[in-house]
Amino acid sequence: MILRPGANWIQQRSAAAAAVWIVLFFIAFFSFDLPNSTPKTSRWDVASNLHFLYLELVDPLDDDAGKNSGWRFFPQRLLPLGTALFLLVGAGSLGGLLLRSIVPRNRLTLGEFLFFAFAVGLSASSLLVLCCGLSGFLSRGFIGGLLAGCTIVSLSIETWSREGWIRGAAHRLRRSCTESNSIPASHSKEIPYESIIRVICGGACLPFVLCMLLGASLPSTDFDVKAYHLEGAKEFFQNGEIAFLPHNVYTSFPFLTEMLLLEGMMLTGDWWVGALAGQLLLMGFGPLTGWGVFLAGRRWWGPAAGWLAMLIHLSAPWTYRISTIAYAEGGLTYYLFASLFAALLIRDRLNAEAALQPIRGECLLAGLLAGSAMACKYPGLISVVIPIAGFVKAMMYLVARRRCKRFLSRTVILNASALGLGIVLAVGPWLMKNLVETGNPVYPLMYSLFGGVDWDAEMNAKWIRGHSTKEGDYSINHLAMNIIDVTLKSDWLSPLLFGLAPLALLVRKQRSLIVLLWIYGAYLFGTWWLLTHRIDRFWVPLIPVVSLLAGVGLTWSDHRYWVRTATAAVVFAWTFNLGFVTTGLCGNNAYLLDLNVARINMANITSPEIVLLNHIEIPPGESVLSIGDAEVFDAEFPINYHTVFDQPILDDWWGVPQPGVPRSQWPQRDPAEIHSELRERNIAYVYVNWSEILRYRMTYRYKSVMPERFGEKRPGYTEYVIPERFRALQRAGVLGRNVPQNQAFADFDRFPGDKQKEIEDWAPELIVTLDGKKYFITSEIFPVR
Repeated sequence: MILRPGANWIQQRSAAAAAVWIVLFFIAFFSFDLPNSTPKTSRWDVASNLHFLYLELVDPLDDDAGKNSGWRFFPQRLLPLGTALFLLVGAGSLGGLLLRSIVPRNRLTLGEFLFFAFAVGLSASSLLVLCCGLSGFLSRGFIGGLLAGCTIVSLSIETWSREGWIRGAAHRLRRSCTESNSIPASHSKEIPYESIIRVICGGACLPFVLCMLLGASLPSTDFDVKAYHLEGAKEFFQNGEIAFLPHNVYTSFPFLTEMLLLEGMMLTGDWWVGALAGQLLLMGFGPLTGWGVFLAGRRWWGPAAGWLAMLIHLSAPWTYRISTIAYAEGGLTYYLFASLFAALLIRDRLNAEAALQPIRGECLLAGLLAGSAMACKYPGLISVVIPIAGFVKAMMYLVARRRCKRFLSRTVILNASALGLGIVLAVGPWLMKNLVETGNPVYPLMYSLFGGVDWDAEMNAKWIRGHSTKEGDYSINHLAMNIIDVTLKSDWLSPLLFGLAPLALLVRKQRSLIVLLWIYGAYLFGTWWLLTHRIDRFWVPLIPVVSLLAGVGLTWSDHRYWVRTATAAVVFAWTFNLGFVTTGLCGNNAYLLDLNVARINMANITSPEIVLLNHIEIPPGESVLSIGDAEVFDAEFPINYHTVFDQPILDDWWGVPQPGVPRSQWPQRDPAEIHSELRERNIAYVYVNWSEILRYRMTYRYKSVMPERFGEKRPGYTEYVIPERFRALQRAGVLGRNVPQNQAFADFDRFPGDKQKEIEDWAPELIVTLDGKKYFITSEIFPVR
């Protein structure tokens, strides 16, 4: 705190200026339209209709919704919820046992010990599933029994050991009961200010956590989730092992969070129910990160800052959104903040007298957490491993320079080695898996250096085009626009984040740490802007850092001007955020929908053709060939597919390779040979999603990135796939008549001009006229005769 009640007029005006800043920031924040809303909706439209939104949430206007929705359907969620809870407790117990052997128990508070125990345990259980899968031993009994055993052992230790938290809690409860009985009522203490903050903030967080839980228990409608996060885990589960999948390059990424999805499938014995259990387990990353934000705020700035920072983080719509969609960003965010927390604890140890002793345990912990961030996603190398390792080593070097160099030289080497060992233990198995399977430890990245099986220069060029910013996007104007996007405009921001974070610079306590957090935040934004294709969720790991700064900034003064304005701002933002996250603008909000209905409805939103094929009686042992559509998680039948970045199936199955000739010009095999190929592979239906193929052509073909290297126009999808090939096979009797579909047409006139021209040049056969109006055929399903 830098201001007190009764401060002089300069301090009063400082508090008034801060209050004006918040008011102006809120006005700017609520003036923006939500970029991803359809139709366009402004934040003020949402804020001005909050009373209707809350009423709709409590008492839906649609009477038909009550037939398939309500609390009577909540028991359907008990199996995935119970499975997720078992996995979370088991992982925390496993992590607690490992953490006891890494860091002495007395160096951490109870909350910090449990926070790091869950972080270590979730990473360890993910690696356990990986090892079991690579050995072909995905056993429900083994994984479940091991986690149950860890839980029993951990509870026994915590109950009977002297430093155990269960024994300690029981002792404190007995002591408090004894003291309360011995103190007269007239001498009872007043409720402290921190207790009020704890109750209010803790209670205010609960509705958001409940919304996260209900949202995560619904089937996903996100493309990336259903194309590889869940689909990869599903295929591993169905195959009974983890192995290289040449048709889905994304499954060769580090898969820490996806192993937890696979773990849910293993324990439930069902890929669909297990996916819900896994989603609920991944949802836990959001509250766990909020808990870490609270612990960090409490340790360095006091309980009030900690509780307020946690409230800001958990009430941010981005936290809700990432917690209800099974992205890898939830885990990456958790491990980024956990590794930052561990690094700051090392900083404190190095600045204390005890720093003369080795701190290999703390360094090993920081390395494990940083490596786990990279095990969630390759960008963790840039956003976590490099800055955290660099910071810790720089701190050790500075301490070595100030103190006895000869003594510390060996200590620094041992500490740095422990840090590196932790990183290798956490992410090394994923890199080794790729090295063995593909010859490239970071497959499919760095192809020019390591190469990679089933990958070539053309595929690598397409990958770079699809994962890079457009040429010319590094101007000052673009930088300014992106700063506005990140701080003010993004759909799922909270006004409390960047509205309050700058005020942390006014706090004197731990000023150097506040500056350090700002530098790290700027680094995260800078690497997002310079090194990624700037998808908004890629900067989400920045949010807990900003939340901590915002919580600290909220407590910068206790002057009445500021306290009243800050209280009003927090209450208004909390009310807005809760109303906003429960709308469809923030994701699927059919929280209590019958899961049997939800399974069909959500699949119909993403892939109605897959739903249709689910209802077609496909003979046992036969499968479907999917061309264009890789979002196949809902398929209840065997399916052959490939992603846009993988080797095209159709070229290899139907074409005659010609050295030096582009794939689009390969001659087609004889119809009889193609029919024989399809029957040998047990293909019963060929499903072509022309809408997806058009999207890929428009997205990747015309994206100009280093045109002097890749050319201005390159195939966005295999040029071999054209409608005429399927028409010719129909005429030859290889394929039958199209399966009728109700949703296979799109109004051609509604397409933008560039798409219309692309369709007319590439596939005019897909333009049909019905009742005098032009339509585009979005998909076709052909039976194989």
